[in-house]
Amino acid sequence: MEVGAELSFAWGMMRLVLGRVLPLILAEDADVLVVHKPSGINTHKPDRFAPDGLHEWLLKRGWKLSILHRLDKETSGVLVFGKSMQANQALTRQFTQHKIKKEYLFLSTSRPKRHRFCEEGPNEQTWFEYVAPVGENHLIKAEPVTGKTHQIRRHAATCRFPVLGDSKYGDTPAPRLMLHAHRITFVHPATNEPVTYTASIPAVFEDLEPLTAAREFRELLFDPVETNAFRLVSGVADGLPGVIVDDYAGCLFAQRLTETSVLPPLNGAAVYEQLATKQSRSAPVCTAGEPVSGRFPVRENGLTFLIGFGEGLSTGIFLDQRENRRRLLQMPLVGKRVLNCFAYTCAFSVAAAKAGAVTTSVDLSRNYLEWGKENFRANELDPEKHDFVFGDVFEWLKKFAKRGDRWDVVLLDPPTFATTKKGRSFRAERDYAELAVLAAPLVAPGGTLFCSSNQRTLTPENFERAIRAAGRAITALEFATVPFDYRLAEGERPYLKTWWATLE
Repeated sequence: MEVGAELSFAWGMMRLVLGRVLPLILAEDADVLVVHKPSGINTHKPDRFAPDGLHEWLLKRGWKLSILHRLDKETSGVLVFGKSMQANQALTRQFTQHKIKKEYLFLSTSRPKRHRFCEEGPNEQTWFEYVAPVGENHLIKAEPVTGKTHQIRRHAATCRFPVLGDSKYGDTPAPRLMLHAHRITFVHPATNEPVTYTASIPAVFEDLEPLTAAREFRELLFDPVETNAFRLVSGVADGLPGVIVDDYAGCLFAQRLTETSVLPPLNGAAVYEQLATKQSRSAPVCTAGEPVSGRFPVRENGLTFLIGFGEGLSTGIFLDQRENRRRLLQMPLVGKRVLNCFAYTCAFSVAAAKAGAVTTSVDLSRNYLEWGKENFRANELDPEKHDFVFGDVFEWLKKFAKRGDRWDVVLLDPPTFATTKKGRSFRAERDYAELAVLAAPLVAPGGTLFCSSNQRTLTPENFERAIRAAGRAITALEFATVPFDYRLAEGERPYLKTWWATLE
């Protein structure tokens, strides 16, 4: 039985009802979930402070899954997760006994001297077969018999046709590692019949452009009906150093981080460009498409937010907080109270309100609070049923404490650096501990204190110490960081650090 990207009608409808339609899903039944893993994502989270792996990302979307096999971070393609005890046991047995057939495709600048042959090493075998020329490169199929770490890459390099873009075993650069787990075949644990799942060949295999790889990566992650605002290009990690591009419902906002940065050819309903160096920031200029007039709506996690390209240093929403807002949406907040400090345009408040909470949003800008009310209305939420408080967060936290106010969730996402109208300065690395001390007493027993910062020099360890010193016992503490579209270059640590703390 051949099972490709097409989903069965029944399971497709079920996912639609659950709101879990994801382009990377190839197939799902009661026993297995089969996905098309993008290049650049780990199968699972490698350490406590790293971004999620695909396994954790799916768990947070409601699936209960077991890891049956893994793909290297930079390898794309078919990945199978188990959903039942029967599937876990049966498929683990098949993997262990090398009864599962795996077919990979890869590009190389060199052509094998033989059409089909087996490369062997101590307790490992890989069959290679030449497929076809692709421009100046060559498409080759690999079938690993043993499935050891980096086996295909090592054997290909030994045979002198290394995988294109393999910095570890080769030396020819490319937009990504051009290795793709194309097809997998095994005996289904429920039917005892062979099944085959296929992940389509990446477009970047034919169009070796960084922007092609960047688009393909994001297209697997987002259902455009649910989310159409995301980071399209993340600098060096996407092969475009000094370049950041965000996609807002087809309108592109591109930033050059240095004077010499070169933007790739960009196509969108509107393309805005901005020079944003450490020393200066120019006004955004429309360079292609139709200029955008005023604010316009984008979608995120099924919510609507209004953004604009000419109102301050940001567009009206910080896309790197998308997963944290998703978590708020999934929390049991009906009838709960949520305090959103440094609320900006109230995106966190909208997510909490949509989950049923009564929110209080505090910010030093009346304009941003009014913008926040517009975001409430855009989601059919009545802002009159929520509080919008203008003023210095530090002063208001003290007032709330004197009044004995308590909230079930308190959200702290301050700017890295800010100065109040009274001249008070705030630096996240220096002052976050004081902020946490003021906020912690406002959290109701058993409630949540959310602390987030994009200060690069503030380490997760020091950040954690600041929160633990806030004067409240912590019963649970969970770390979160950037979403997948905010890709990291090799050796780069994420700038965004978030702690979800449950207080006694």
